[in-house]
Amino acid sequence: MKKFKGIIPALITPYDCEGRISESGTRHLVRHLLDKQVDGFYLSGSTGEGFLQTVGERQLFLEIVADEVKGVVPIIAHVGAMDTATCVELTKHAARSGADAVSSVAPFYYKHGQEQVRGHYLDIAMAADIPLIIYHFPAMTGVQSTVSFYKELSKVENIVGVKFTSKDTFELQQLIEACGPDFRVFNGPDECLLAGLAVGCCGAIGSTYNIMPQLFVQLYRTFQAGDLVAARTLQAQANRVIAELLKYDFIAFEREILHLQGIEVGTPRKPIQQLSEEERLQIRLFAEQVDFLRINTVEE
Repeated sequence: MKKFKGIIPALITPYDCEGRISESGTRHLVRHLLDKQVDGFYLSGSTGEGFLQTVGERQLFLEIVADEVKGVVPIIAHVGAMDTATCVELTKHAARSGADAVSSVAPFYYKHGQEQVRGHYLDIAMAADIPLIIYHFPAMTGVQSTVSFYKELSKVENIVGVKFTSKDTFELQQLIEACGPDFRVFNGPDECLLAGLAVGCCGAIGSTYNIMPQLFVQLYRTFQAGDLVAARTLQAQANRVIAELLKYDFIAFEREILHLQGIEVGTPRKPIQQLSEEERLQIRLFAEQVDFLRINTVEE
């Protein structure tokens, strides 16, 4: 489990001009991020628009990424869905297709009790011989599982960690302490990466790591080296970009930045925001002022 650490982009899913998964765009983005020395990939989660894709598309995307990565860094395949059967199907496919772990949000929309959520995770964990990293995202799922809930599940052999997407660092610290040093806890909110590392996260899975990977890799390594002052400076730089991102849908913003960086990933699927020409211009004008975004300033 020690290989699950560091900076892991929640990968954007590239689409072609007809809205289909783009193999060439996927390979380009993966190679680009590997060149920036990221520590893994998280597929088909919120950033990857997994909930807007068919099961077949999610399976295809994993197969392309796994073929491009070739085991250089770990791959975590998000298998979350509203129903357990789909999660189990995706988990079995992930185990066959080269993923190193799977991950899942709690079942959402219907108001399930904790027993049903627990059973859902246990079914995923037992579906195949592949580790499960739970995806804690109460703001989106409406499921606010407790520290004691995670402590209990941490004792299940195949449940190895949690992606904690919440800004409650007190709860995060309590969870890390309760589950023990071998349980892999990843920070979720990119704007709180330094705080998450400070309370003991082994690394982070984040969305904006697609557009500023080198900055976050440097932040992680700077923190590991004990230079807290420099790490704070890097977090502040990242947060200035995130503050601008919050004016738009985050997926639409990141896709536009990748386009400006010369990486074609297409537009998000509706009903996600489709940027107007004016919005695209404003994003370009902002990005041109941020050296570490390294956009192509040649007019299209």
